[in-house]
Amino acid sequence: MEKSEKSYVLDNGLTLPWISFGTGVIWKYSRNKKLFLKVNLRKALSSVKHLKLNRELKGNLFCKKYLEQAYDVGYRMFDTGRIYGHSEKYIGKTAAKREGVLIETKCSAMDIKRDCSPDTVRGNLEISLSNLGIDCVDVYLLHWPEGDWLNYYSQIIEQYKAGKCRAYGACNLQVSHLKQIEEAGLEPPMIVQTELHPLNSKRELRDYCKEHNILLEAHTPTARGSRELADTDIMKELTAKYNKTSVQITLRWHYQNGVIPVVSTFSKEHMAENLDIFDFELTGEEMLLIEGLNQDKVLLNVTGCYDDDINYVYNL
Repeated sequence: MEKSEKSYVLDNGLTLPWISFGTGVIWKYSRNKKLFLKVNLRKALSSVKHLKLNRELKGNLFCKKYLEQAYDVGYRMFDTGRIYGHSEKYIGKTAAKREGVLIETKCSAMDIKRDCSPDTVRGNLEISLSNLGIDCVDVYLLHWPEGDWLNYYSQIIEQYKAGKCRAYGACNLQVSHLKQIEEAGLEPPMIVQTELHPLNSKRELRDYCKEHNILLEAHTPTARGSRELADTDIMKELTAKYNKTSVQITLRWHYQNGVIPVVSTFSKEHMAENLDIFDFELTGEEMLLIEGLNQDKVLLNVTGCYDDDINYVYNL
């Protein structure tokens, strides 16, 4: 893997931009009409009560608009997954049809084990490709290391060799999982996506991936813009020094660490701000001070579910 300005080039020649845009789950529970109506009615009533459209409902109603805005301001890689409800279809109708766009999607044990889905990675990938309206996805990832995950991961590698994806990897892995892949005699992932931000900096994982030429992606990359991070002394000092937001400082920290942040926002202003991090550079000391904020804090405390559980009726 080689880093050039604002992009990364994998050993197989695939070039990935320095940042990715994700929708999250769109119209979740859409396979269960009763639950779907109950959840969305509650969110609509909450929006009326607070005189502010619920964020999840906003994403559901205006996903197409936000994807078009993200492309227009400069995003060229879009992140989705089988369990993200209608996300793949929205991306397929918008971003996937635009010039220069790369798409990454995911398959989980949940998808493979559920009654509504094929019982192979190949079958689930075919559904994703159909949703996206493309013949080959740029990046294909195993969503969680659960169930018979080494088998699923090996099936993803098979799809890569069959030309159905241009790069492959896995999400939410720890160093112990990467060692299991090595011990099983499987090719290492080209890409690992995991929760990573200054409050959970995963130094051991970052060092392992750097040593083994694995590109890291960070989901939840700005700690959800939390005040806990923004109100630290070092963040206050850096935002004042560089005249940037704490989110911009954090994204610059990722960039200088060689990590691709996967961001999600429904504000066009924030979309543009996220890209505006190339008129300053953090010093080595400042990078270490941000590193020192680590608390191993997990903000997205969820795992997959590989039973056909009504509470996970997300995908099509």
